[in-house]
Amino acid sequence: MNASVEYLVAALLVFLLVSVTASSFIPDILLRATYISESQLRIEAEKIADQLLLHPGDPADWGVNSTYPSEINVLGLALEGGGPYDLDINKLIRIYESSLSEISEKEQVNLESMARLLGIYGRYSLSIKLTPLLNVTVQNISGNIHEITVKTHDDLPVANAMTRAVRVTAYVNQENKTVTYIEEPVENVTDYNGKATVEFAQLPEENKLGSIIVIFVDFYGVKTVFSSINEEAVCGVIIGNEIYVGHVDDDFNPEEFKTRKGRPGDPGGGAIHLYPAALHVTPTTLEPTILSAGTLQPITPEGSANPYYKFELEGLEKKSVMAIFVVKSQGAYKLVVARRAYNSLNVGVPTLATSPVARGAHIRRIVNISGFLYYFDLTLWRVVEES
Repeated sequence: MNASVEYLVAALLVFLLVSVTASSFIPDILLRATYISESQLRIEAEKIADQLLLHPGDPADWGVNSTYPSEINVLGLALEGGGPYDLDINKLIRIYESSLSEISEKEQVNLESMARLLGIYGRYSLSIKLTPLLNVTVQNISGNIHEITVKTHDDLPVANAMTRAVRVTAYVNQENKTVTYIEEPVENVTDYNGKATVEFAQLPEENKLGSIIVIFVDFYGVKTVFSSINEEAVCGVIIGNEIYVGHVDDDFNPEEFKTRKGRPGDPGGGAIHLYPAALHVTPTTLEPTILSAGTLQPITPEGSANPYYKFELEGLEKKSVMAIFVVKSQGAYKLVVARRAYNSLNVGVPTLATSPVARGAHIRRIVNISGFLYYFDLTLWRVVEES
């Protein structure tokens, strides 16, 4: 009987010793396993960020000269021949513009295609976000008066930032087939609250198609661009030196229209004898460029009910932030705006309810796109937890 009690007590002591030991070491083991897992995820995220930001890809000009993602051997966003963290806007447009397949022969390099090219499909998912280094907003106070606010991403006001706001208003005269662009540059400096007020001239409404406002900000060499576009404008897409536009009426012949630009006090002062012509917006001025060989084409070689129009631009400058011109669509003349500098770019951004993102690895870099600085934020998370 005494021996049985001794065995029972010994067994109980062994059980308690094992329980105490396990309760002490298991959390530490799990913590170490989690740390290793997160470290491995961050290493993978760093590798992907370096490949995207420092490698132009293969082929190096895939943003312009590839049609389908299957033609890309290696995915990279770097500008061929550029410096470290210089990104190619054509490649960014190819991964961002979801409407590409609707208005061009080119196919978007979507999130699934990116994951396959990066070799992470089925194991990881990612999101990419590009935002200007300075947060710029513009608010219409009254009439032609606008208030520009410049802040950091920590919501701190940026004082003494040079702002150059350019409003471009387009008019079309159908009788003499003339398109006129009125350029209004206004400069100011932000105050201690990061605010600057600009006032544009009062312009006539007759034959007016619409307007855009482009704001260039320079804070001691840190440059940011922001654009506000009329809701009635038609969006085009620039790839290389080609502009793609959606529906264009059959009776519209852009080569019949001449273009001129002017200022509010001299609306006809700048005749541009180009048939047809577009203007591209740069940080310093509006520059004319020829729209050559616009041809109505089917979306696919097999044909489609939705044709698109493709123009080739001559002399498009790398510093251009957008190109604008006029087309006739659905019986009305409209302003076409094709951007090369975006207020922000989001690819594969997950919803807040996506729980794996909270355990993802986050990488931030500062990149240069066409002379403007952006934050590049990459988030990588596991789709399937590794055992």
